[in-house]
Amino acid sequence: MTFTIVAADPGTGLVGLCQGTSAMGVASRCTHVRSGVAAVASQSHSDWRIGRRALDLVGSWLEPDATLRALATTDAHFGHRQVGVVTPDGRVGAHTGPSCGPYAAHRTGDAYAVLGNLLVGQGVLDAMAERYEASRASGAEGVTAEIFADRLLGAVEAGLAAGGEGVTHLSSTVVVAGPASPRPLLDLRVDVAPVGGDAIPELRRIVEQFAPFVDYYADYWLDHPDVTPEQWREQGSPTTR
Repeated sequence: MTFTIVAADPGTGLVGLCQGTSAMGVASRCTHVRSGVAAVASQSHSDWRIGRRALDLVGSWLEPDATLRALATTDAHFGHRQVGVVTPDGRVGAHTGPSCGPYAAHRTGDAYAVLGNLLVGQGVLDAMAERYEASRASGAEGVTAEIFADRLLGAVEAGLAAGGEGVTHLSSTVVVAGPASPRPLLDLRVDVAPVGGDAIPELRRIVEQFAPFVDYYADYWLDHPDVTPEQWREQGSPTTR
């Protein structure tokens, strides 16, 4: 009941993911990102232990595909899991168990994977992949966390436009981490959509407000307590990294 993109920008070492689902609180269960290590989506019959273990395995230099094989040997319910893994240098692995629902699949590409379950059809994943590839092809040089988050969210929005799960999506999340930061640079979510609304457009609203201040909150304000976000923008958005 979730559709996701996990991706990396090898040129910058940025890694992240974006998800939408008809269930509540997707970020608390299915989203796992560790700076300099990997982005992991653990969904379908989600188990946060799978995501944590995948990060540990990749962090110990195991390849994504080997990580998935290792997970299969220790999880009695791996047939109900759907997992996507991408490393900052663009290595990718994905798994869709045979018990993940009426329509569940994944598709991998250059430094990314799209995966989903209980979707209206393959068109959702194809739309996500095509939007992401197009955004990279026309993207500006010097990819920032803001640009990368926009590409990830754009892919999920394309999945929504293609039908998504065919129902209202209650939660959504986007996370971007960089190689030099001990925590994600951007970590935003909608845990429960507003009444009558869908979480994915709501996440877009939040991202558009927050993304211009990624470097302020992730870096500058830590050592400049007297500088407001507005003053920071007026100063040309400096960083201390």
